[in-house]
Amino acid sequence: MVNFLRKIDIELFLVLFLLSGMFKSLFFSFYGDNSTSIPFTLIFGGLLVTMILVKKEYSIQRLKNEFTKHVFLILFFIWCSVSTFYTSSENYVWYKLIALGTNLLAFYSVLIINKINVKKFTLYFSFFLFFFSLFFFIINPNSLSKNIPFHTKFNEGYIQGWYLTLGQFFAANIFLAFHLKNHKRIIYLILVSINLILLFAGRFPIIMGLFSLTLLSIYLVITKKINREMLLQLIKSVLVILFINGALYLTSSNYKEIIKRTVYRFEVLSSNTEIDFEEKDHQLSSKDKNYSFNKRLEYFIFSKEKIFESSKSILIGYGLGSFSKEYSNEDKRLYPHNIILEIFFELGIIGLLIMLGLVLTNIKIFKSFLTNFALLAVIILFLNAMKSSSIVDLRVLFALYAISIFHFKELKPKT
Repeated sequence: MVNFLRKIDIELFLVLFLLSGMFKSLFFSFYGDNSTSIPFTLIFGGLLVTMILVKKEYSIQRLKNEFTKHVFLILFFIWCSVSTFYTSSENYVWYKLIALGTNLLAFYSVLIINKINVKKFTLYFSFFLFFFSLFFFIINPNSLSKNIPFHTKFNEGYIQGWYLTLGQFFAANIFLAFHLKNHKRIIYLILVSINLILLFAGRFPIIMGLFSLTLLSIYLVITKKINREMLLQLIKSVLVILFINGALYLTSSNYKEIIKRTVYRFEVLSSNTEIDFEEKDHQLSSKDKNYSFNKRLEYFIFSKEKIFESSKSILIGYGLGSFSKEYSNEDKRLYPHNIILEIFFELGIIGLLIMLGLVLTNIKIFKSFLTNFALLAVIILFLNAMKSSSIVDLRVLFALYAISIFHFKELKPKT
């Protein structure tokens, strides 16, 4: 068994760990969430560490040699631990501390691995994104008609948020696609990623997808990599994608439901809902077409007022996991949907400066950001985290950031 596992690429174990949260959601959809639920992230994390050791694909010396490039992440975790002594959260804080530890595991696993094959990583990452996407579209949990297939055997509520998660991952994957050698594969992977982002109809992932395409266009123009062969392949690929979409629309009622929701989401985006930016707006209801946006605005206003309530709250914050307790007096998972606000609120200016140190100590990699596609993927995920996600949900971001720092030589474009 051990010999068999040794033959499996370490990149596969890494991807399984990074996407373990989605496997957990899928499991809960079939069997439900209860007190004996399986800790998928810890299991896959343990498997990743075990296989790094078993396959002997690690370099502990790098921890010492590259100490200045990662010391601030250690300091950040230490500061999070210190904040547990003054946080208003009694229970959720411990879950959040463990979850933050999985971010460190993602970062340091990549750091100590001798060599990451980014092409293999991209292929495995893409495969599982397509797998989850296929499952999502078959179930179609966000159908406007609420006609959910397999409803009696499957609780679709656990995967309803996948349209945002998968949308941001595909937006980042547009850049990772450039590590493939074959132009045809690159073009198809990019076009299919964009197609799926549009079908998921997550408004911000769509914006990020278009932003990714804009940066790629700038890169191709600057490097003069566009040629006649590539343009012809692009045209052929677009026609194939359009044909497949048309065929699915004509033959599948489920696909028509997906398109209908996409159109509806864009109509909501363009609606003329007036919002008072000066009031807390505690009277929002789920019937409001812009409910999610307004709720984020409410979190922003609340966070701003609480952060600047005193010099103490500015300096050290309210403690790890405290946002929900301060906002609604409930000790549960809740966050302001902006990681800068989240860090500032819970860990103060000290926490923000420590995280800034992690960026500044690796500032050199940003000088060649247009050719460091893993870093561009990190930027996409970071921008998404500025309006969604908690800091504990960023394992993929931390892993890609480590790849962009410690495996930069492997990141040179293949096109």
